Amino acid sequence: MKEKFISCFIVALVAYGTIFFGSLAGVGGEGNLMPAIFFLFIAAIIALQIVPAMMLFGALVREFFRGKKAQVRTGKES
Repeated sequence: MKEKFISCFIVALVAYGTIFFGSLAGVGGEGNLMPAIFFLFIAAIIALQIVPAMMLFGALVREFFRGKKAQVRTGKES
């Protein structure tokens, strides 16, 4: 449930940002379709790249706060 909420929040944030920056550039006023498609394409790329980045960042933070609980095995055991 939490992952779904985060994903929906990211998509909504990207969509809002695309609409906001699109309106600054004058995309919505003249009926030009290509700039709107371009912004949607860039937003989709950003949204798809944020999910793995957040997963990697979460793993990094988890390992950082975990400390040295797990001992690393080198393979040279006697």
